[in-house]
Amino acid sequence: MVKHNHNNRNRDLITLIAGVIIVILVNFIGSFAFHRFDLTSEKRYTISDNSKDLAANLDDIVYVKVYLEGDFPAGFKRLRDETREMLDEFRAYSNGFIEYEFINPSEDPDQKVREDIYKQLYKEGLRPTDLNVKEEDGTSNKIIWPGALVSYKGQEFPVQLLKSQMGVSPEMMLNGSIEALEYEFANAIHNLKVFEKPRVALIEGHGELDKVETASLAMSLAESYTVDRIAINEELSSLTERVIVDSTREYAVINKYDAIIIAKPTQKFSEKDKFVIDQYIMFGGRVVWLIDPVFASMDSLQNADVSMAIPQDLNLDDQLFTYGVRLNPTLIQDLQSAAIPVITGRVGNQPKQQLFPWFFFPLLTSANNHPIVNNLNAVKGEFTSTIDTIAKPRIRKTGLLKSSKYTKVSNTPTRISLGMLRYEPDQSQFNAGHQVSAVLLEGYFESVFKNRIAPEILNSNEVNFQQESKFNKMVVIADGDIAKNFVNPKTSQYYELGFDRFTNQQYGNNDFMLNVVNYLCDDSGLMGVRSKKLTIRLLDKTILKKDKFKWQLINSILPIGLIILFGLAHYYDRKKKYTK
Repeated sequence: MVKHNHNNRNRDLITLIAGVIIVILVNFIGSFAFHRFDLTSEKRYTISDNSKDLAANLDDIVYVKVYLEGDFPAGFKRLRDETREMLDEFRAYSNGFIEYEFINPSEDPDQKVREDIYKQLYKEGLRPTDLNVKEEDGTSNKIIWPGALVSYKGQEFPVQLLKSQMGVSPEMMLNGSIEALEYEFANAIHNLKVFEKPRVALIEGHGELDKVETASLAMSLAESYTVDRIAINEELSSLTERVIVDSTREYAVINKYDAIIIAKPTQKFSEKDKFVIDQYIMFGGRVVWLIDPVFASMDSLQNADVSMAIPQDLNLDDQLFTYGVRLNPTLIQDLQSAAIPVITGRVGNQPKQQLFPWFFFPLLTSANNHPIVNNLNAVKGEFTSTIDTIAKPRIRKTGLLKSSKYTKVSNTPTRISLGMLRYEPDQSQFNAGHQVSAVLLEGYFESVFKNRIAPEILNSNEVNFQQESKFNKMVVIADGDIAKNFVNPKTSQYYELGFDRFTNQQYGNNDFMLNVVNYLCDDSGLMGVRSKKLTIRLLDKTILKKDKFKWQLINSILPIGLIILFGLAHYYDRKKKYTK
């Protein structure tokens, strides 16, 4: 009996030592070979190789303060948990250079302290969400800040975690926000790491939007780019510079800007200015065209009941046609549109105003799941036109924004009158279906000046004329107002791009423009992460309510019962074994 017990002790001791050795061995191997297993079908917990490289190449601490902590609905708790898991994923590849904390900005009981914190967060670039929360004794409003501040080497970058989208359910909106988490954090880290920011120029000299009208866009772009305003003035050196290469004695052409934005010109482009832009494109320059092919203005309607919308000749049709698109002199009317205030009477001495949908201000939505417009809120247009694409074999065209299926297309010239708001629209006329108003062009562009320039320019060594570009891309938008922020004429104060002062609605204009420029200037491949899709696996609320008690029983009693059964079985097994 004594010998039997001695053998058992030796066997247990050997088992224990072997177990410890195996654990030490596994940890030792694990310190050299790192791997994470993601068993989800859509690989939701696997970040892209670009994101892994970004995290792995950090050389200092990236500190993330996430202001999504506190008592709020389950959907936001899910967003919080997914954010934490995403940061854990980045941290796993960062060699310990990513740290984070979750902060509740509303935890201080002193209201003044809370308001000071809110003001500071707003100043830092985060935006709050006002929640209507159901409670036992009614409902209450709660302010939460679904955002984060990412810091690196003394610089800070705001990340808005919740992506608002009109016309989608809260579940879809939260899911879209979760889908965008990897891109948002990767983009923030990328921007903070970039030593020299890419350069973007807003073009002047053709009646484009002025400095105040693009102030919001310029400020948003300045977080990631160096932003200039420049007039071409028919000078070849305005967008490019030419340097002599010593070995060949020929001129090398270098673009001064990674991208240029031509925002709502109202005057004709000269042939020389077109040539400068054309050669900038041929040498790889990216362009955002925001062109109004039709002149129409709300200012005209403030002075008269009726205004005329007329085609606008900017001398750009042949150039854009050569690149692959045609802007039509039409106006989109859409039943899905933004509202404007109209005086409908008087109350005492005060005019009575009422909001009416203004069909000439369509709310444009994503035409597909392209990274530029994936999970994007509706973009507010003003007197938007339609775009046709031209068959060009080496150009790929991708529609970005479209009107709703309840669209009417009017040819110009046409009358515009606020009196139209007095009548119910005839819905049978809004049958043109979705109309595209923004297009991405990618490929090899042919110069509009091919076979039409003078020999002295064609043969000029300094000009170094190019007939075709290398692979390049540009975005054409048939509405210049998409980039225009509202300016208070009395105070010259400007509002955030996309903010509707009549309804306090924030549309997606700013995000759209940032995405466009990011995509055109993106050489890291990070924009591709924005197209990541996650499957929503929501609980069936009807079944959940019906079988609530059963599932509560299964989840609470069953595990305890299994443990008790296992304990009893183990007890009787040992009793039987040692009583022999």
